[in-house]
Amino acid sequence: MFWEKIESQFKVAAAHQFLLHFNVNDLLHDELYGYLPALDYLMEQLNALGCRLVMGYNATRGIMWANAGKWLETQKILGLIPKDQGLPEYTEVRKRINTQLSYHKLHEDPFLKIDPLPTKDLANKLHNLLNQDRARVGLIISNLEQIAPNDPMFDTGAKDNLQFFFHQLQNWASDLEIRRKKHIILLLTQNTYDIHPHFLVNQEIPIVEVPFPDYDERLKFIEHLSTIPQEILQDDSPDARVQVQLKLGNDREKQTLARDTAGLNLFAIHDLVRHAASLKQKIEGPMLANYRYESVKTFSHGIIEVNQPLTNPQQHWSNHVTRVIQDIVGGLKEQDMRRVPRGVLLLGPTGNGNIYAARMLAGQTNMAFVRLRYASQISEVTININDNGNSYDRNLNSAINFIRGLAPVVVFMDEIEQASPHTSMNIGNLERTFPALLTNAISDASLHGKVIWVGTSNRPDLIPPIFRRPEIFSHKLVLLPPMRESRGGILQFFCRLHTQEKINFQEIARDEKLRGVSVNDLNIIAQRSHNVAKRKNRNTFTEEDLREVISDFMPDYSPEMRLFMVLLALQEANSRAMIPDRLPPPYQEFVNEDRIDKTKINARLMELGKELGLTA
Repeated sequence: MFWEKIESQFKVAAAHQFLLHFNVNDLLHDELYGYLPALDYLMEQLNALGCRLVMGYNATRGIMWANAGKWLETQKILGLIPKDQGLPEYTEVRKRINTQLSYHKLHEDPFLKIDPLPTKDLANKLHNLLNQDRARVGLIISNLEQIAPNDPMFDTGAKDNLQFFFHQLQNWASDLEIRRKKHIILLLTQNTYDIHPHFLVNQEIPIVEVPFPDYDERLKFIEHLSTIPQEILQDDSPDARVQVQLKLGNDREKQTLARDTAGLNLFAIHDLVRHAASLKQKIEGPMLANYRYESVKTFSHGIIEVNQPLTNPQQHWSNHVTRVIQDIVGGLKEQDMRRVPRGVLLLGPTGNGNIYAARMLAGQTNMAFVRLRYASQISEVTININDNGNSYDRNLNSAINFIRGLAPVVVFMDEIEQASPHTSMNIGNLERTFPALLTNAISDASLHGKVIWVGTSNRPDLIPPIFRRPEIFSHKLVLLPPMRESRGGILQFFCRLHTQEKINFQEIARDEKLRGVSVNDLNIIAQRSHNVAKRKNRNTFTEEDLREVISDFMPDYSPEMRLFMVLLALQEANSRAMIPDRLPPPYQEFVNEDRIDKTKINARLMELGKELGLTA
């Protein structure tokens, strides 16, 4: 628990000022009073630490006083406690916060008459308060980015008041008198990228992540919600509300829901549960998947997409892929990290089951599955509070924190050569370096066994140098276009829902037009055959329709370009076991038994590069 880290360091006088980040606006569980909004929870924890004057501040609302009556009403509105529950009974262990204050009355204190903006006057008053020793003070400053933004213009262009307040915060961290008097200061921000970097390098300010809830915490919250009647809007009357008892299933169904809501915080789970109750639906299937997908996408501003792992693969698959995945599964089960790579690089022409293999890895290892998108792949408008052109880096920072919190997880990065700005045609991007945040996350040894990074590339000659470090992508798995025998089975798999006629798929797979086509090409052919049937007013297609589409099909790449990409993949391979057991005829000459002839591959690549105009 993150609070235990704060409490332990505070009690041994190692620190008195802490920076809390990430999930700082969620519901958190207090042992005595149940689920509270984060600010109220933190105030209660400061109270439990012995602070007798607890207060909050941000530049928008000004000074905020703890008020049990207020958070009690919030709990009732959210359906976290019964409607008839009264104020909690305080004990000697947990006295009422700010006992000199009266509930529901303004505190007659000069702080309330101060402008909420961070002025010199306010900074001085807070400083005086922290220098008195009559009462221990607990101060929470939320939305730190409002006071100390990560803006290049801040150091030179900020107003005197803001600069003064900023330096005061810095000075408090090293003020040993404040530490001696047992005062404690909490600084809150959702995204550390938004705040001034001085706070991230100050050794006097420990950085503590408030993570997303883990499985046990989600299950506990789901079980709690099932015991509290919820006030739901009626369908036929928007103004009328009715109390219902949530039906979240038996213990096993609740456990499944807790597992399937990985990636959601408690507020999101709360909204999902109440929404399902209003629709009188169970939380499962497309409803849950769509909510989770949209919630994570919104939270990460489009950088992360959540997809379902593949637990029961049905599609025809290559033996070498299955072997590699099973070896990783065995390593995780036996905690033999030498068998578990930090990353797996999937090489070869696009469309040959890369994402399928990554989802299969996630399903077999019982990991979550997310897709990480690059700046060039995001079309949605991203939020950039500082308007300094670094919105992708800002959101990437939050996304990486999300990945850490979601672990164990497989992170899929398609076409990693696109992650490098040096592959962009935009000249203005040429001087930009590869995102250091992503570099640091991929290189983080503490995530070994918790996060498996899966990258794909059909042009490994263009991938960023960071990905060539042996400790990152130690497994280089080559996925090639299916051979004739496999093509028939794959085509039959894609056609299974669209035809009732008995079709000899193995005979069709012999067609010269299908030589070298990808798995995705076969899927497109099946879809187009269905479209042909629809144009002929039929719901299913025939062998004649299928052959008509095949004769018209044009693959994305020429045979020469396809050979070029395959040879690039074989050139990168560092194990014979990680390429298909059998190779199509065009590639057999480059692999002799257990040896990959890279000299021959390099010579042929130079020839093809000139033919295709890719090299001088």
